[in-house]
Amino acid sequence: MKSSKWVTKISFFLIGAVVVLAFLFLTGATDVPQIGRYQINSVSRGDFTDVYVIDTTTGAVKWWDTKYENIPFEQIEVKKGLFK
Repeated sequence: MKSSKWVTKISFFLIGAVVVLAFLFLTGATDVPQIGRYQINSVSRGDFTDVYVIDTTTGAVKWWDTKYENIPFEQIEVKKGLFK
């Protein structure tokens, strides 16, 4: 008799914990816009290396060259992207 009450209490506790965790994971931080998510890739062909940066929030691709060496990232021209 006591063991069945104990099992019932534990099962209700676990169900409650799963519901709370599911609620926290599903709500998340959807109101906050993503800022500064970048992916850097490089491709080598012979003696030449291409370096490009993908802005994952907008889909913009920026090719980096030595002419952009001391220029802020925002001023580098976008070569292609989803929103440009």
